[in-house]
Amino acid sequence: MFDIELGIRWIKKHVALRDILILGFLLLLFVATRTYHIKQLPIFNDEGIYIHWAKVAWHDASWRFVSLTDGKQPLQTWGTIPFLKFFPDDALLAGRLFSVATGAFALLGMTAVLWYLFGKKTALMGSLLYIFIPYFLFYDRLAMVDSGVNAFSIWMFFFSILLVRTIRLDVALVFGLLSGLALLAKSSVRMFLALSALAPLVVISKDMKHLLRKTVNYLVLFGVVSLLALVVYNVQRLSPFFHFVAEKNNTFVMSFAEWRTKPLEVLSYNLRTVPYFVFAELGWAIVPFAMLGIVRLIMRKRPLGLYLLMWIVAPYIVISFFTKVLFARYIEFFGSLLVFAAAYWLGSLKNTKLAWTFLGAVIVSTLLFTVPMWTDYSKIIFPPTDRGQYIEGVTVGYGAREIIEYVREQSKSKPSIILAEGDFGMTGDILDVFLKQDDRIFIKGYWPLDEKQLRDNQRELARNNVYVVISHRLEVPANWPARLVKSYYKPGGNAAIHLMELTLQ
Repeated sequence: MFDIELGIRWIKKHVALRDILILGFLLLLFVATRTYHIKQLPIFNDEGIYIHWAKVAWHDASWRFVSLTDGKQPLQTWGTIPFLKFFPDDALLAGRLFSVATGAFALLGMTAVLWYLFGKKTALMGSLLYIFIPYFLFYDRLAMVDSGVNAFSIWMFFFSILLVRTIRLDVALVFGLLSGLALLAKSSVRMFLALSALAPLVVISKDMKHLLRKTVNYLVLFGVVSLLALVVYNVQRLSPFFHFVAEKNNTFVMSFAEWRTKPLEVLSYNLRTVPYFVFAELGWAIVPFAMLGIVRLIMRKRPLGLYLLMWIVAPYIVISFFTKVLFARYIEFFGSLLVFAAAYWLGSLKNTKLAWTFLGAVIVSTLLFTVPMWTDYSKIIFPPTDRGQYIEGVTVGYGAREIIEYVREQSKSKPSIILAEGDFGMTGDILDVFLKQDDRIFIKGYWPLDEKQLRDNQRELARNNVYVVISHRLEVPANWPARLVKSYYKPGGNAAIHLMELTLQ
């Protein structure tokens, strides 16, 4: 039964003014770390796609499910629209603020679960770790949904424990609605819902009758959770493109039919790569404390420790066997689970000074990874795969903002057309992110872009400036009817974006 007075009484009893001030400070610190130089990192290919979808959905309600055309759930598209309304002429900032908001949601979840399970000190330590760990700092500053997926994983872990301990219908209803929203973020969230079915591990006891009653009651309420989540998830059936979700999933994850024919094809690579990605993006120093935390939790609070361990081991096995495409951002939730464990170990130390010393050492060690995120992105320490994606490779929109600023200046005399190499992501969508509402610039995306498209658009020169943006080749083709304006070479010098002006030659 829902009783708001019960909640108010609990807050009055357990939350002092000092706690509120500390939580306020943590939130301010979080916002400062996430928003400082938030636009310094060049736009990433997928950010351009997602922001473009949000702009389309904002201006045309009939396209609110536009992301489903590529098999992507619509939550990020919808969540970005309010930020676009506040910053209509700075779409990159708007898109990235969506992730800042989901990161704040994750921080609140981290604080809530650690406070509920282990007390205020552990919650404070875990919150500070979340704020400074490079894994979370980086993805909380990019216009992608992965920060939101991580946030939902934390809250679903928390609500599964809360539900099995309280067996309350109101908790189940909130849990179900939350899970439904999570399913609108990404298909991988289904894994967290499945793991939540294991929550009766938390209440294991020697009294088998009591355990059986708790388990049955939980599973009944968990059925309510699953039903509500399914109802919310199926709102996507309002779109004729809903079936693309399943098709897109098969791009990243093996179907059972595929797996039966080649069950070990990706296993060796994923078994090595998952821990490497997670440990590297966490900044390494926290890993030993997390391992100690898991061991201590199993020794002292075996049921809870086993449940946390299942949330780590089961996804690791499934991902290792079935995942065809693996990036660090897809498995960010592992980082949160390890922060839970590390915070527990630090919080359980009897020597408080030693605990804070260890915490400080971890945070200081992360500065090697985090400072470049605020000052010089080219020096960010990442696994090679991520450096290629976000810093050095073809998918990085280095120079896109400057190109639009240049073309905007030229458009004061007459309208401009940009012929962009790539009609999805790089570079058409990426350039579109930097357009303002009053710009006299029209972008045409082509894939492939070759000399024929340039010749076909030469007739536009009578009424427009026409520019060509090349992004998928290092050198400029010498035979094209265009002169080079400027080349933007990316860190490492192995990729570039070239701005050219179309000519009549």
